[in-house]
Amino acid sequence: MADKFKGFFNCSTKEELLQFQSELWADYDEECRNLLKRCQRFVSGCYLFDNEWDMEKTQVPVYWTIDEINWRESPNGDLEWNYMLNRQRFLVDIALAYLLTNESCYQRYLERFLEAFLKDNPLNKETEKVSWRTIDVGLRLVNWLKIFEVHRFVPIFSDSIFAKLEKEMVTQAEYLYENLSIERGQSNWQVIEIAGLYAVSQAFTHLPQSHKWQEASLFYLEESLRLQVEEDGLQREQSFTYHNEVLLCVLQVIQLTQRANKEVPAAILIYAEKLIGAASLFVKPDGQQPAFGDSDKEEMTGLLQYAEALLTKATTKTMAPNFFAKCSLGKGLFYVTNQFLIQKATYHFPQAGIMIAKNPKSYHLFKCGPLGGGHGHDDLLHFEYAYEGKELVVDSGRYSYEVSKKRLAFKAAKAHNTIVVDNQNFHQHTDALGSQRVATPLNQKLVEKQGIQLFEGGHLGYFHLSDPVYVNRKLLHFPEGFSVISDSYLCQKAHEIQTFYHFHSMDVQIKRQSFYSSELDFELFSLDEASRLEVEETVISPEYNALQPIKCGIVKRAIQGTSVSTYVMSPQNTVKKIERVPVYSDHLKLDNHVVEALRIHLKNGQQMLVIIQHLEPNNGRRAYQVEGNYYYGRVMIITENKTIVLD
Repeated sequence: MADKFKGFFNCSTKEELLQFQSELWADYDEECRNLLKRCQRFVSGCYLFDNEWDMEKTQVPVYWTIDEINWRESPNGDLEWNYMLNRQRFLVDIALAYLLTNESCYQRYLERFLEAFLKDNPLNKETEKVSWRTIDVGLRLVNWLKIFEVHRFVPIFSDSIFAKLEKEMVTQAEYLYENLSIERGQSNWQVIEIAGLYAVSQAFTHLPQSHKWQEASLFYLEESLRLQVEEDGLQREQSFTYHNEVLLCVLQVIQLTQRANKEVPAAILIYAEKLIGAASLFVKPDGQQPAFGDSDKEEMTGLLQYAEALLTKATTKTMAPNFFAKCSLGKGLFYVTNQFLIQKATYHFPQAGIMIAKNPKSYHLFKCGPLGGGHGHDDLLHFEYAYEGKELVVDSGRYSYEVSKKRLAFKAAKAHNTIVVDNQNFHQHTDALGSQRVATPLNQKLVEKQGIQLFEGGHLGYFHLSDPVYVNRKLLHFPEGFSVISDSYLCQKAHEIQTFYHFHSMDVQIKRQSFYSSELDFELFSLDEASRLEVEETVISPEYNALQPIKCGIVKRAIQGTSVSTYVMSPQNTVKKIERVPVYSDHLKLDNHVVEALRIHLKNGQQMLVIIQHLEPNNGRRAYQVEGNYYYGRVMIITENKTIVLD
């Protein structure tokens, strides 16, 4: 390792490393003790992967001595377990535990574990399938380098094992270099691999290969980001987890470049700013990552602070970063303002088809965009909603990548808050990550006026039916906390419609034509008297390998040709009464599936009229007469003293 290499921990002398140790104990005492508890698990033979940004967390511990470890067969029937083992993120914690305590148990464990890994995992056709997958090699190289940063001043390994590890690092770096390609540029894998390769090129500048590794890393990183970062800033795979993993890897490249006093390529900085800008918009106001697509609920605050420290030059920074950010940044004083933890925003990602409206009181996510590849879900027209600190309707998460563990059930439309026609999925999948028919999203729209948001989208996922059905959803959200959801189906013949609402509660009951939860303090009304309401118990997966029981409300109805279903979702103390009122044009009464009007009575005594046009009237669009007054527009909100035209 080069003498001047500051690395991830920002230390190029023993004194600086000991200063880093002192800073951790001084400012993060509780977090350090929690780290030691996690490390004691591994040292005692208890394997549980639950660190921040572990991509596939585990929930059930596995007990192995080092001699018993099976590197290529999963103890829980899911090879993601072995991939997590072979990424070896937990070894960084154990190296830090040794730095913090100087206790020899951590030293012995690290040497024995890595010696066993080297012995049992030579590069060959078999190991390429598990321990030498390129993504895991990239992650492992970053983790090994962090361990080396401790070892060079506070020795962990014998000279013999360290020499083997250094040699293996060169082999792994060359392996990554040989696998770089433009064809793989749209995958998060290549960005993750590049972070490992680039890190080795900076740590081992004395090697003759280091220059070619560095040049290739920067070239392929720029090309990969060009191919997978949408113009709106979101990573293309429709998963917030993989968006943030790509962001994390780009930040690592920027960090090492800055620490070497080199100039970060301008294009890479631009992509980093796009990625962090998008992350700051989709993060929930409480700092949580939504479980959208192949994502887990994850604390994002540390990642956002890490980005702030590297990408901004603000001089009014007021708070110390959290433990994740501190361990990512290393020694020194880093102060942040949480400027990327945006509390209030209304934003449409037009390429990704994701729409966000959030403030400290509520969070809305609406999806009408592409599948995005294997990590995307069947979530067209799906929405999530949180209000006053409670998650009300939620995504089902991913649970597993194993088809045998209901992978396709968690991806399916029925696992999302959306619409299913004739009991068929609007995407058709071949396996856990592949598809053979994908719906085309249409009509994306997000408009906000005077605190009211209109989300809209439709898709062609049911155009393969003998009688094609176009499905469209409009969702109106009001600052008082309630929403109007209006779904239209354009078709000629009879179809069965199912609409799913996954409530984050086991306390959901049916009360006449509504779903009611005293725990959530919310009610969802169906305005279609012909619809049938059912509640069934199901499960969501807020983290990989984790299951949580909830209740799902299902609205079923039969339609005969074009029709509309409308719902109002409201806090229990907000909406008093909802009534449909007639709409006229040229003195002719219009059907609800053309234009509908709702009179909403609030419990505070206020009233509002909501007018929503679904189809163009046969006589052309003209002013609509409602309750003796005339209004012109597609989506309108009328109160006692104003008319708001949203569309």
